[in-house]
Amino acid sequence: MKYFFSCIIFFLPLVTSAQSIPVNDNNITGTYSFIHPALNRITDAGSLDSFYNKLYQLKTTHKGVISVVHIGDSHIQADFLPGIVRAGLQQFFGNAGRGLVFPYQLAQSNAPPDIGSSSNISWEFNRLAHPEIPITAGISGYSIQTITDGAAISISLKPVAAGPQTFNYLKFFVDSNTSNSWMLETGNNQSFLVKKNDGSSLCREITLPESTNSFSFSSLPSGNTKEFYGVSLENSNPGVLYHVIGVNGARYDQFNIASLFWKQLAALNADLFIISLGTNEAQRVAFAEKDFWQQVSLFIQKLKMIAPGASVLITTPADSYKGRKPNAILKQISFSLVNYCHQNHIAAWDLYRITGGYGSAYSWMKRKLMNRDRVHFTADGYHIQGSLLFNALSKGYNSYINSF
Repeated sequence: MKYFFSCIIFFLPLVTSAQSIPVNDNNITGTYSFIHPALNRITDAGSLDSFYNKLYQLKTTHKGVISVVHIGDSHIQADFLPGIVRAGLQQFFGNAGRGLVFPYQLAQSNAPPDIGSSSNISWEFNRLAHPEIPITAGISGYSIQTITDGAAISISLKPVAAGPQTFNYLKFFVDSNTSNSWMLETGNNQSFLVKKNDGSSLCREITLPESTNSFSFSSLPSGNTKEFYGVSLENSNPGVLYHVIGVNGARYDQFNIASLFWKQLAALNADLFIISLGTNEAQRVAFAEKDFWQQVSLFIQKLKMIAPGASVLITTPADSYKGRKPNAILKQISFSLVNYCHQNHIAAWDLYRITGGYGSAYSWMKRKLMNRDRVHFTADGYHIQGSLLFNALSKGYNSYINSF
């Protein structure tokens, strides 16, 4: 974890009097010659101008909230990569809250290190990577459900490098059954009844009289199935909300058929979508570019339908193995994604080339930046990648404001 804290220190200088974000890729890459900082930029970055303008207005007026929604697979779920980007953006533009969280432990899955969750019962669960299981995944790409009355979910936020994490505003994504009500108890020993007056709203919202870092959410007797999909934890400060939706094993096509996910996603009011998928598509025996582009196109169309004013950034996966050799299909997918973005004027961040391209996974593994499965990276490896993404976004922002 030593590298993580050095990254945080790198972009924590007091720069509130300046408008440009300090950027130095060499401080990140160090002696890793297989990483190419010269390539660390966003192509078709002009398509992000509306997002950069919103950031500029936030920085200059200190008013408003900018919502970033990062959607991906297992590379994203543990929050190591996006957590670095969140910390950097919130340090410079302001912290509006932790954003969307899910009690992954209750779905027997890995959770970000700053989220703790527990329950008084065992829940049934599913994620959108398994559409054959008859439990519908929601906004987090996951779902837990039970018929047990009095079922409780406890969630707490642990401190991060920037300090304690608190919230006073919650958006709960639960089932639409108006007969189901919940009792919210905060870490400050305050209780609130959370009910739904009709089935039309996407979430149940509640504002607390004072901030807290934990809560318990208990179902009241109804005899009905209760479902929980996630909660957005926010505060009253201007700044950036950085929501992370990472789903182990997920692909573009699996997101596309998750109807409840798309219905609820609109409630996050995204200003920027970052899409980090492709690794699981590369586990197939062959690559069909036409079919792949069709799924990517459908994904983008759905984003534009629910948030027509939001910008979109697509990222490629880093190199990994398939069996004993580098994954050649992953190389095809990465090149195909960049080509698709170029043809459709969509912003792209080519992590595949930046981190060394085909065969580079060996270098990451040799330096203990990659796990033994040779597909996923260590926390330090993801921290490097997250720092690169933060810097790429920062370069685009700096270029935008310097064009005035």
